[in-house]
Amino acid sequence: MKKLTLAIAAIFLLLSPAIILISSATTNQPVLAASAAEDESLEDQLDDSVNDQLGDLDFSELEDILNNSDQGQDLFGGMSFFDKIVAIISGEFGEDSTSVWQALLNLIFDNLLAFLPIIATVIAVSILGGMIQNLKPNLSGKSIGSVIHFVTYGVVIILIFTIVMRMVSVTTNTISSIKAQMDAVFPILLTMLTAVGGSVSVSVYQPAMALLSSLIINVFTMVLMPIFLISTVLSLVSNLSNNVKLDKFISFLNSLFKWIVGLIFTIFISFAAVQGITAGSIDGLSIKTAKFAIKSYIPIVGSYISDGFYIVLASSSLIKNAVGAAGLLLLAGTILSPIIELVIFILALKLMAGIIEPLGDGKIASFVSTLSKNMTLLVSMVAAVSFMYVLLTGLVMCSANIL
Repeated sequence: MKKLTLAIAAIFLLLSPAIILISSATTNQPVLAASAAEDESLEDQLDDSVNDQLGDLDFSELEDILNNSDQGQDLFGGMSFFDKIVAIISGEFGEDSTSVWQALLNLIFDNLLAFLPIIATVIAVSILGGMIQNLKPNLSGKSIGSVIHFVTYGVVIILIFTIVMRMVSVTTNTISSIKAQMDAVFPILLTMLTAVGGSVSVSVYQPAMALLSSLIINVFTMVLMPIFLISTVLSLVSNLSNNVKLDKFISFLNSLFKWIVGLIFTIFISFAAVQGITAGSIDGLSIKTAKFAIKSYIPIVGSYISDGFYIVLASSSLIKNAVGAAGLLLLAGTILSPIIELVIFILALKLMAGIIEPLGDGKIASFVSTLSKNMTLLVSMVAAVSFMYVLLTGLVMCSANIL
């Protein structure tokens, strides 16, 4: 009898896990169904809240900027700014990577083909001038050689400075376009940041945005751009003859340019990044405290109000981050073409200097080489303004996130 009892107990112990699993599965089916229905209801409420808030925002200025940017339209895949925000919120951010790379390759090859005629012409004129100087007669050869040098040098300057002035115009227009984007994007971002409870962060980012969009950009266009032009003109004069020596002054102007950019970076990053991170931490604690207070201290309906509060915050945070991501994508479309054009022109100048130096006039090769170094200042201007824009946008996107 004792053995029978032990056998029955052993069988029960072996079957008990299966019984528990079956019973739990049968009893949890209504709970799981209710949970799935509740999740679907919350998702529908979140979608409705997102759509309602998107309908209250004005994207007309950003739509105009996008319509005037061919590269921006390529990066957006033919979508409007509003449609791209909706796609980013839906998780469809990177679906057009093939078209983006294709547009990038087309842009590079188009610029290469555009610069080939000027490269060939400058090299041909320089080599021809060098050959004529070598064939000059011994009598009065010095004066004839000087005339040949000035004529050749003048033709090369006219050809190259046509492109240089176009690059200056492209850089100025690009910086102006970035300023227009900041003036259109940041009010929306700060509005959504306020909606998610980031009032302390807004008090930091609003003056930082004003500083970037007005004072800093004015310094770049009214101080740094004239420094570049003066340095370029002085490098031209310095290579007219051996009697003019301006290399040290040109080096001073280039150093002054770099010091101003570095000082602006230090001030802006110290103000925006350090203060922004601190303000974001305070806002995050404030949001969590508000949610806890609503849920804990409001009787009966506190949990329902807390859920609704969470849905509003979540939808506002989604829109804030989607607008920021779409704004950065529009920025990429704005600066992509100018930077590629400037980089290819710099490489073309280095190639011309390398070919002209052994075959043509050494002064022309020296001027072209110096000009290639000066052109990097234009690239640094576009890159610096873009980086500060990206930094500030990224800080706003990371502030007061509740997801």
